Amino acid sequence: MIRKFFYSLICVFALVACENSDNGIDDIQMEGNGTGLSGFRFLAKNNNRVLISDVECNIVGDSIIECHVPHIMEHKALIPNFDTRGGEILVDGQKIVSGITIINCARPVNLIYKKGSTTKKYMLRVMSFTGLPILYINTENGVAITSKDDYVKGSIKIVEDIETRGAGDIFESTMKIKGRGNSTWTFPKKPYKIKFDEKVSLLGEPADKEWVLLANYTDKTSLRNETAFDLGRMSNLEYTNRTHFVDVVLNGVYNGTYQLGEQLKISKNRVNVGDDGFLLEIDSKAEAEDITFKVQHIGYPINIKDPEVEINSEAYNYVVRYLATVDSVLFCDNFKDKENGYAKYIDVNSFVDWYLINEIGKNCDANFFTSCYMNLSREGKLKMGPLWDFDIAFGNINYNAECANTAGYWIRNVSWFRRLFQDPNFEQKVRERFDYFYSKRDDLFNEINANAQYLKYSIIENNYKWNTLYEHTWPNNTIMGSYENEVQELKTWLDKRFEWLNQDL
Repeated sequence: MIRKFFYSLICVFALVACENSDNGIDDIQMEGNGTGLSGFRFLAKNNNRVLISDVECNIVGDSIIECHVPHIMEHKALIPNFDTRGGEILVDGQKIVSGITIINCARPVNLIYKKGSTTKKYMLRVMSFTGLPILYINTENGVAITSKDDYVKGSIKIVEDIETRGAGDIFESTMKIKGRGNSTWTFPKKPYKIKFDEKVSLLGEPADKEWVLLANYTDKTSLRNETAFDLGRMSNLEYTNRTHFVDVVLNGVYNGTYQLGEQLKISKNRVNVGDDGFLLEIDSKAEAEDITFKVQHIGYPINIKDPEVEINSEAYNYVVRYLATVDSVLFCDNFKDKENGYAKYIDVNSFVDWYLINEIGKNCDANFFTSCYMNLSREGKLKMGPLWDFDIAFGNINYNAECANTAGYWIRNVSWFRRLFQDPNFEQKVRERFDYFYSKRDDLFNEINANAQYLKYSIIENNYKWNTLYEHTWPNNTIMGSYENEVQELKTWLDKRFEWLNQDL
């Protein structure tokens, strides 16, 4: 192993020297002759309060030093041990001594190698535990979170790791927390909603009072929601949820890999429909206390999610009349009329992109069953979005063979969309926008790969906690075993789905 490491390092330096042999950069040429760092590590004997065993670091390329400490660290004040081919190492202009000098590794550290007139820059990145931010939640008196209706008081602390915005920062605050979700609340690993008294920014995102923690228990990759959100960020939809993967420690007990995201709500930085606009959800799972209404050609209730309104109030009547008008015009004889047809009342571009993202993912819930969001401003038209809930999408379903299959349509058969596809202009827009998403396939697969690489250590810990890999978890269609196999199965399904749609649309 050591021979391979040094052989690879020599090859990298030699390759860099060859690539730059004609550009006149003397210090790069000199490195091929034996300058720079040849090894970097943290020894337990020098860091016995924070390390259990020695940590060997990898020198990646010619400028990055990456270290992974496989446990949670209270701080990252560490003493490094390093080898140089002569010369010295500087941090903030000060020489550091191997095995003696303490450096703060909470954030990436710039190291300067200096030998005579030759200098070289390295970036030192020390990742702890899984490399994700760690979110500590402590409820008041350690009480359990057992309700989706009643908040419990508590506190939160987020320690950002080296990969995140503001790496090394610590956020602390009081808050309230409760359960959330429909079927997801019934699983062993629970999703949560967090609410602060004042607006706060978490992990660099726009400040707000309300945030969610998605458990992704049924998705062994933990990537299906994020893959849909990545498509949303490529689209013309005005708002797509911003999320970050985190490790959660609940009342002192590690609880697994979560996705910290924004609660869907009306806000300047979220669903921006103004102070008098509406966020709606087609919601078969609406509860008795929800404010809902129905229109003729949608089988399930439409839930007014935001703002809070009363039945027969002006706001309630406005949105009910508007949706009834959309439904009526869409199914009238002249629905394709450019001036007085459906396009007068709906934002066609949002309908096209929402349709395509859900159809590409074959999101089983998106056939106007649940989690189908729409929004309406008083000054604008009805829009589809935001995107939400892709746990049983991208083939991750065993009770509906049609949804699991990479061939065939699912969302296109829904009442409103079936009618819209009777307009050649709408069908043409869909084809043109699909070509756009199809051209972005490599970008999407690269995002999946990057997220999977980022999560690789966290998923191991999550599996120790919940034992989901290699076991059937409802409603998995396949059991691929390793995390790498699960991610590859997702990508294989998605690739086939893209190709089928490309041939048939």
